[in-house]
Amino acid sequence: MNLEFDDYTRGFPQELKLILIIMKDELQELAPEAARALTEGTDWQLFLRLVYHHRLYSVLYMKLKSLESPFIPAAVVEGLRQEYTANTFRMLHLTAEMEQVCTAFNENGIRSITLKGPALAHDLYGDVSLRTSKDLDILIPFEDVESAEQILETLGYVSKEGKRTPTVQSWKWREHHICYKHPLKKTQVEIHWRLNPDSGKETDFELLWQRSRFSTYTQTPVRMLEREDLWAYLVTHGARHGWFRLRWLMDIDQMIRTMPLDVNLLTRRLKAEGRLSIGAQALRLGSVLLNTPLDASYRGLLTSQERAGERLAKHGVLFMNEMLETPANLRSYRSYLFALRSTRQKMFFFIERLYPSTWDVEQLPLPRSLHFLYFPLRPFLWFWRRMKRNTMTERG
Repeated sequence: MNLEFDDYTRGFPQELKLILIIMKDELQELAPEAARALTEGTDWQLFLRLVYHHRLYSVLYMKLKSLESPFIPAAVVEGLRQEYTANTFRMLHLTAEMEQVCTAFNENGIRSITLKGPALAHDLYGDVSLRTSKDLDILIPFEDVESAEQILETLGYVSKEGKRTPTVQSWKWREHHICYKHPLKKTQVEIHWRLNPDSGKETDFELLWQRSRFSTYTQTPVRMLEREDLWAYLVTHGARHGWFRLRWLMDIDQMIRTMPLDVNLLTRRLKAEGRLSIGAQALRLGSVLLNTPLDASYRGLLTSQERAGERLAKHGVLFMNEMLETPANLRSYRSYLFALRSTRQKMFFFIERLYPSTWDVEQLPLPRSLHFLYFPLRPFLWFWRRMKRNTMTERG
């Protein structure tokens, strides 16, 4: 175990460190006495809770199954096996749903690109059972959002937030997806018109579509992002969520180990979108926590953003240990999210605060001809909501 690993994982419990060691295949390299000492005193219930939270049960089951370590309780391996089996059925069910939705879109002239789900699992691991997914994320052109909603409704889906019709001009760039759920199938579909929720620069759909590729997993045509676009998307997604699931970091590690990527092209695209420091953060975390092998091109990207990458990586590990989808320290998390932004994105962040939101419309409905009044009224509406929220908190 190296000093950098110890430094980054100083606040981690023994159980989370053990998970990382198993993921790196280091447990099998230890002498029996060292392996016994490493696992001694492990809270195996906490170990399993951490594995489930980080969505690593399929990968860890396969590793422990082949390892056959006498120091891992059989009940732990059996628990992982059950989750692995259940996940296999879930992913097959999600595969059928992905093909149905993408086919329906295609038949109605809506171009779609799947972002994660079973297609990503097969692309990264060659086996859909080795990655978990709770929903389908599908990118479409913004102008097709309402048509896609109608198609999903015919398939039995309902919007989790209710019907969302654009009521103010900022709707498109304030939000980036709508979530739909099937009440009977218990499947969830997220329709995206942007890859990221921030107002930063990103590649438009037309270019992503031209560069996209067909999944080799399905018989029906299902498109995926080009690999360089996919890497940038997964890195940005993981960073935005503070890497609170190690599965996201494992995806990056897997891509670097198994896929030929044009890192120079990748670097140019990250730079154009103001996300170079996020790429450096992912490389730093992968290198330290998972022993991700970095060749000269990856090291060049990391070195170009060394200070920013290190700072963001140190900040990111704070959320890995919380087992919370919403970090306990919201102020720290918001500060972290702001630090992820480029200078241009920070500027747009403040400009964005001046624009009306759907909350303003719901709070004070006005006829469309008077929507211009939301601009001068926005500070007052924001203050009104804040006061109301504080009053409710005090009463609670």
